Amino acid sequence: MNELLIRTVCVKLDVTGHKLALGETQRRCNEAATWIASVCWDERITNSNTAHHRVYGDTRASFGLGAHLSVCARAKAMEAVKATRAGEKNRMARWKVQCARRRKAKKKMLPPPEPVSCPEFGPRASIRYDARTYRLLPLDKVSLNTLSGRVVCRMLPGEAGKGNTLTNPVRAPELALQRVYVRPHTPAAQAG
Repeated sequence: MNELLIRTVCVKLDVTGHKLALGETQRRCNEAATWIASVCWDERITNSNTAHHRVYGDTRASFGLGAHLSVCARAKAMEAVKATRAGEKNRMARWKVQCARRRKAKKKMLPPPEPVSCPEFGPRASIRYDARTYRLLPLDKVSLNTLSGRVVCRMLPGEAGKGNTLTNPVRAPELALQRVYVRPHTPAAQAG
């Protein structure tokens, strides 16, 4: 059996000189993700490949995003649409079970749950960076893709980052990079 050990590292970034470029990229990526979510919601698209073919060209043209940032915005939007649809489906299933129990007990029926709405992302919501949109560099630096090209920021690990894990991540006031490491778990030898 292959078990995986997953560690999440959250590191604050020094964005001096790049704040405007990163802020504009964040705003546009979230506008694009909101638009993609609304298109997929209205057209009831839940397949990522179908969504990609439907919105990719328009996303790049309308929001000025590069290829990989467009793909990251689509992935974020599709994840939110799927989660919202799944939550709606689960609520309806619970409501039907509760109604069946109440009908059997001859009690008053419950009103149906409120319909859910399309997910939206605020201008300061997080951006999903992947292996093509960011690159770790030597000397605690990271290269990030923006609308105006790549920028290099210094990582500021702080106390929480030095331990390489955060059990309860705190929202950073500026910009943080959250990296998930996955590797095979090798349990310690048991004393016998």
